[in-house]
Amino acid sequence: MQIVFLGTGGSWPSKDRNVSAVAMRIGSDVLLFDCGEGTQRQLMSSNVSFMKINRILISHFHGDHFLGLPGLIQSMSFNNRK
Repeated sequence: MQIVFLGTGGSWPSKDRNVSAVAMRIGSDVLLFDCGEGTQRQLMSSNVSFMKINRILISHFHGDHFLGLPGLIQSMSFNNRK
């Protein structure tokens, strides 16, 4: 199991920290916990492929926890992810 912290900031990003997002790799499965703005970019900078994400879990519906979903889903779609 590998845990990758993609964002650990508070309600808004800073130059050093992105808003909430954590990826967990278990074998070939990837779980994404929260998907704040900028998560797509953080995934591209990490060793976690957004094409391998099997589940996305959102802790609660504040913008800093889910506003990265539209961009992430669009990137998956552009790369023929079904």
